[in-house]
Amino acid sequence: MPGRKQDARVRYTKMVIRQALLELMGTKPVAKITVTEICERAGINRATFYSHYADPTDLLQSIEAELIEGISVRAQPALSGGGSDILATFNGIVEYIRDNAGICRVLLSDTGDAGFQNQVVNVMEKRYLDFWYSASSGDAEEAAYAYTYIALGSVGVLRKWLDGGMKKPAAEIAGLILRLSASGLALAGNEPGVS
Repeated sequence: MPGRKQDARVRYTKMVIRQALLELMGTKPVAKITVTEICERAGINRATFYSHYADPTDLLQSIEAELIEGISVRAQPALSGGGSDILATFNGIVEYIRDNAGICRVLLSDTGDAGFQNQVVNVMEKRYLDFWYSASSGDAEEAAYAYTYIALGSVGVLRKWLDGGMKKPAAEIAGLILRLSASGLALAGNEPGVS
């Protein structure tokens, strides 16, 4: 039983440290945040912080890795290419983002980490490009541009949705992203087909 109490305390401590960082990132980038500021906001001492994280960037990377893992798990059906329902996959990803809205809103904001946005974009890139090559005789470089256009546009839609208070249901946003993506590909004359 003592191990469980300690585990609960460690989880709580990590939660308040993470929350403190995210609150501070609402006003400035992580590069300008000090350990002292995090500790004051979290109500902990520096030794406690350092027992879990090396610095604010290490803390941010921990938060981002957890989110990317969650997105990757939800993207797995599409990544495996096993004839998955792409709308259901995107819906799962958008629901996960909704369930982690506070963190995602900060990380995708202007004071967030551009590296996180790049990681989100990269999650499905290989699957998309593999699909493109198998379904199209189009130019590989053009496919990479098309993916970048779709991915960054999708992140922009998600940012707007998060910033607007997520008034539309996750399923509606997932469908919108897919329709906009398909329209963009069709306009470019490069639609290999969406499955």
